[in-house]
Amino acid sequence: MEEMVIANETNKDNLRKAILKNHTFILFIILALVMIIGSIFVPSLVQKGNLLNVLRLASIVGLAAIGSTVVLLVGEIDLSIGSIMSLTLVTGGLMVGYGSVPALVVTCLTGIVLGIINGVFVTKLKINSLMVTLGTMSVFGGLANVATRGQSIFLYDSPFYLWLGRGYVAGIPVPVIIFLFVGIVLSLLLKFTKTGKEIYFTGANKRAAWISGINTNKIKVIAYAVSGLTAALAGPLLSSQTNRITPIQGVGFELSAIAVAVLGGTSLIGGKGTIIGTILGALTFQLLLNILTLSGVGTYMEQVLKGFLLIVIVVIYQVIDKPRK
Repeated sequence: MEEMVIANETNKDNLRKAILKNHTFILFIILALVMIIGSIFVPSLVQKGNLLNVLRLASIVGLAAIGSTVVLLVGEIDLSIGSIMSLTLVTGGLMVGYGSVPALVVTCLTGIVLGIINGVFVTKLKINSLMVTLGTMSVFGGLANVATRGQSIFLYDSPFYLWLGRGYVAGIPVPVIIFLFVGIVLSLLLKFTKTGKEIYFTGANKRAAWISGINTNKIKVIAYAVSGLTAALAGPLLSSQTNRITPIQGVGFELSAIAVAVLGGTSLIGGKGTIIGTILGALTFQLLLNILTLSGVGTYMEQVLKGFLLIVIVVIYQVIDKPRK
């Protein structure tokens, strides 16, 4: 009888540990609680128009966060995401006169190139990624201002460009469709392809990955290229909300992207995290910001929430992931 009691207690303890280790499950609970509690104190939260707006904005920050997730998975960091967004918007915006499609193609290609530049600096020059991307954040952001002389580029004659950020397909905002498509594709690539597995191995143990024959430098460059591309994809979805491109439009998105990725369960030391978690993290993050806005707290609290949320989530996950003796 006593052995059965001990066995039941052990099973319950194992179940609790398994639940605590499942970040996706925890995020579902957090998202549900935020929605329920938020709707009680702010009834307008659950109105259809507001929820669609939350989804649209979550998709923009979520795209940037997906790229940040991939970089974090290889054990590096990218602080230049916001500046990449700004510079790619500007370079693409200079092509708007030739049509929306050429502008968008240039935007995406520029993002990939800027991401590769980050990756090459980190791998070939052996410079800490924090310092590299801190530097390129300033360089890319400065170039965005130089290219436009600090002026805005208006998008009134670019209907397709605007539709990407404002349009709907079967009642679903286009940014949401793009976000989910990119998220699902990358999630499948990470899980089922050789490169995806090598990304996880590189972040989990760089030396062991290198010894096993993985070209860790190549994997890191690929990760940064993905980050550059997703930042570039997020840019047009953001600028179309205001009908114009400005050289400072992406400022601050790097912190949002990292906060969302970490909220989604991605480890800051690499090798752990999922795109699905990042998607849930983006929804939770944007929902919290929306509650603050509807509560009349003001937009200045957004920066406070980003930093506070990042600190709290890192502390919580460290406690959860801490090995028990």
